Amino acid sequence: MRIFVIAALVIAVVSGPAPSHAQQAGQSTESFRAKIKAKYLERRDRFMHRVKEVYFAVGCKVLAREAGILPLTSNESYLAFVGDQTIVDTKDETLRQAAMQEGLDRAARPGECDYYRRHPEAAEAMRRAAAEAKR
Repeated sequence: MRIFVIAALVIAVVSGPAPSHAQQAGQSTESFRAKIKAKYLERRDRFMHRVKEVYFAVGCKVLAREAGILPLTSNESYLAFVGDQTIVDTKDETLRQAAMQEGLDRAARPGECDYYRRHPEAAEAMRRAAAEAKR
C-alpha cells in the first residue's frame, strides 16, 4: 500500500508541471510566429513604399521604365526583400499593383513632381538605386 501511495505521489509530481510546460511552449511558439509575421509585414510595407516611390519617380520622368526599375519592383526583388518567403501571395501582388498605381497617380497630380526640383538629391538617389539594381 505504501508503494502505491509513493507511486501516486511521484506520478502526480511528474505529471503536474507538464500541462503548464506545454502551455508555455505553445505560447512561445505563438510568440515566435507573431514576431516572424510582424517582421514580414514590416518588410512588406517598406517594399510597397519603395514601389510607390519608384513609380512616382517614373511618373515624374526622373526614371525611365527601362532604367532598372524592374529589379527594384519585381517579384524576385520582393521575395529577396521580405526574406524567407517562397511564394508571392496574391494579396502581396495586389498590394504591389496598387502601390505602382498609387505612385503613378501621385505623379499625375499637379505640382507633385516639383518635389524632385526642390530635392535634386532625392532624384539622384533614385537614379543611383536604379543603376545599382540593374547590375
